[in-house]
Amino acid sequence: MLTYHCFKEVLPKEFCDGIVNVARELDSKEAEVSKDGDDVILSEIRNNRVAWLANSELSEILELYVDIANEKAGWDFNLTSFEVPQISFYGKNQFYDWHVDTGVEKQSDPYFRKLAVSITLNDEFKGGDFQVQNFVHPQASNRFKTVKEMRRKGSIIVFPSFIFHRVTKVKVGERCAMTCWFRGKKFS
Repeated sequence: MLTYHCFKEVLPKEFCDGIVNVARELDSKEAEVSKDGDDVILSEIRNNRVAWLANSELSEILELYVDIANEKAGWDFNLTSFEVPQISFYGKNQFYDWHVDTGVEKQSDPYFRKLAVSITLNDEFKGGDFQVQNFVHPQASNRFKTVKEMRRKGSIIVFPSFIFHRVTKVKVGERCAMTCWFRGKKFS
């Protein structure tokens, strides 16, 4: 099984610029992580800002790429819904360390995150690399891969939500990305 499927620079630059411009007008907040069922700020794990962009046309575009990747990668996950896309802003020295995107929005929710999709919305930054876990022995030297395609504006990556991934520290500029999670009934 593949750990990710990437589409290099498929979205027009103007489209990405438009999303960034809209997102900058939204209320952003310091990003939180889930710990013991609560959303908390843990800057040693994640220290960036996020905003939420609810837009049905945007979600439909994301769904097209998720469906293609779900088939081409051979995951064939049964997906029934999606969450509101999150826009992430990473300034200098900001990052999101190794994590998985599993879970539910609310404890009463019957649908779990199965696939995540992330779009690079700009390329005026250095560092801020997107890295994913490889399926290898835990002591192997190549346990993760830097997805270099994700350095380019308009590139999309889709991956199972249970795959460890991270964004390394931004060294110069600001990295802007959009992430959305597609859900389905619990794996059985």
